[in-house]
Amino acid sequence: MNARTLGLRILAPLAVASGLLLGGCTFMAPTATLIHYDPADGVGADLGEVLLRNVQAVANEDGSLANVTFTVVNGGEATQLHYSIPTTDGTLEDWIPVPPGSTLVGERSPHLIIVESPDAVVGGLLAVTFQAGESDSQTLMTPVLDNQGRPFLDPFVP
Repeated sequence: MNARTLGLRILAPLAVASGLLLGGCTFMAPTATLIHYDPADGVGADLGEVLLRNVQAVANEDGSLANVTFTVVNGGEATQLHYSIPTTDGTLEDWIPVPPGSTLVGERSPHLIIVESPDAVVGGLLAVTFQAGESDSQTLMTPVLDNQGRPFLDPFVP
C-alpha cells in the first residue's frame, strides 16, 4: 500500500464524518416558519372566532388625534367588538358591529375608531383592550404611527 492510498483511506471517513456533523446542525435548529409573528406594522389577537390583524393607531401631524385601524375577520355570527382606549382625559369605551367575514376598521363609519388626545405619542405604544362575544378581553400594545414615509397610511390619517 502506498502513501497516497493510505492518505485517502484516512481522509475519506474524516470528510464524511465532518460533512454529517456540519450538515446535522439544521436538524437541531427550530423551523423558522413555525414561529408566530405579525408580518405587518401592527399587532394581532385571536378573540374566539373573531381575529384581529394589523392593529395600529395612525396619528395626525400633531398627535392630537389617532385612528385605530385593523382588519377583523369574523368566522362566526355577527357580533359586537368592544374596545377600551386610554386618553389623556380618561378612557374611550365603545363598540363597533362586526358582521361575518372580513371587515376593515378605520376606513369609514360605522367601522371607525377616532381617539382624541390618545395616551401615547407617535413612535410609542397605545394600550387598546378588545373583547368580542363571550371571549376574554385582551389588551394589545398597539404601535402609534404617522404617515411620514408611509404614503399607504394617508387614507387613515384623522
